[in-house]
Amino acid sequence: MQRNSTTVLTMLACLLALHGCAGKKDTQSPEFQKKKPTLVISSPEGLPNDVIQMQGMVVANRLGTEIKIIKRNAGQSPDSKEPEVDIWIIKPEETGEFALTNMPAFASDSIQEPGDKINWSDFLPLYREKLLVWNRKIISLPLAGEATVCLYRDDLFNDPAHQNGFKAKYNSPLKPPNTWSDYLKIAEYFSQSHFKDGKSLPGLCAGDEDFEKEFLSFCAGYTRQPVGPSEKVTPEIETAVFSFLYDFRTGKPLINNMGFVKSLEKFKLLQKFRATSPDNEPGENFIKGKSALAVADARIVYKAQSNAGLRDKFSVCPIPGADGYYAGSSTEFRPLPIGNKIPYLGSSSILGCVNSKSKSKELAFQFLTEFAGPEISERICIEPSIAGYIRYSHLDKIRLDSFGLDPQRTTNLREAIRANLSHIDIKNPALCSRLPGFQKRRTVLVEELKTYLNSPGGSAQETMDKVARRWLEIDKSWPQKEFLALVKQSVGLIAD
Repeated sequence: MQRNSTTVLTMLACLLALHGCAGKKDTQSPEFQKKKPTLVISSPEGLPNDVIQMQGMVVANRLGTEIKIIKRNAGQSPDSKEPEVDIWIIKPEETGEFALTNMPAFASDSIQEPGDKINWSDFLPLYREKLLVWNRKIISLPLAGEATVCLYRDDLFNDPAHQNGFKAKYNSPLKPPNTWSDYLKIAEYFSQSHFKDGKSLPGLCAGDEDFEKEFLSFCAGYTRQPVGPSEKVTPEIETAVFSFLYDFRTGKPLINNMGFVKSLEKFKLLQKFRATSPDNEPGENFIKGKSALAVADARIVYKAQSNAGLRDKFSVCPIPGADGYYAGSSTEFRPLPIGNKIPYLGSSSILGCVNSKSKSKELAFQFLTEFAGPEISERICIEPSIAGYIRYSHLDKIRLDSFGLDPQRTTNLREAIRANLSHIDIKNPALCSRLPGFQKRRTVLVEELKTYLNSPGGSAQETMDKVARRWLEIDKSWPQKEFLALVKQSVGLIAD
């Protein structure tokens, strides 16, 4: 009996040993170590790369894939010798250059259907009707949006001494600026009454992209007739909707029209009150407590609130507008006492497009769809270092506690962001250029404007005429008919 028990125990031990060895062998077999597919993402450094780093791994894990992020220079045209790239991260102004190469793949129209996980109808019109579409095909998906606001020192605004001083000087109450004329008066007042260096505004933006955005945001209301949602379509209305930097009918630049010339003259009036040194990022001097006003992306709100010297001493309002406009090529100024708040949009957004030569196109679109979907996009927009909004639900439902503001200032921030992005009273915001060659035109514009702004004299008209001539030279890179087609496609039209 004892020998039988011993035999049984020996057999059990052997079976257990064999089972253990077999289990160990199975975990090491190739079929249990199948390599995950890898998506190669090409992204510029800075904010676009930050956005991908922030949620890219979350999305990749959900899809059972790996991601590899490689660097590309912002503004660099897609390289046909890079077939390994599956996804490009781009700015909206790059869309035309990418589309011209025929390299980006078009997304399926089915993502626009009700019930699709991306919830297309929740995207703001800026994205679903403008920035994501080229020649009526969906060419990209939004990864992060934007929000430009005006910051002001409400501790100074609420000071009775400044209230009385401003009232005595301008015969109007000191309050957040509604128009750029208000902005100029406030800058002048605080430069003379509060800041020892006589500078109440941040310096000009050092970077070309930020400088261009600052200037064109200033120009938008002066150069563009507001079009209401129910306006009857006329040739004048079509011009107001589809022409901004270029005439969509002729393909000629409008940068030297009266609206831009007068905008530049008014923009130079602010120069006297700007900090001498340039701002490395918009609003930098405001964050340091050296300015009374600033116009910048909402993400600087968190930085300002994190400065102990500024905490709870500033608030936010919508970006000012023009007090009138010059319609089309007209020299007639049409005043609007309530302000013409035409927003300039698109230049701060971040998009993703799929390489048509990718061997993993379906997986790449799944990645972008998940990234742009309601859940991940919400995670991105509540991050105060990004503060980019792409959906109606972001404007109405997202909590803004992460900015660290008190309830009233939080409400002001939400209303300012909503006013800029939803623009419910107008249907024709000014959009960033998506024309191929945008980088060369930007360089020319910034170079000529800074020369004029930093000179004691000069002519705004001559400056803008020179910009227009240099742009025309750039445009000669394309046959006239082809370029006109590109102008139309860049504003969302179908070429003839």
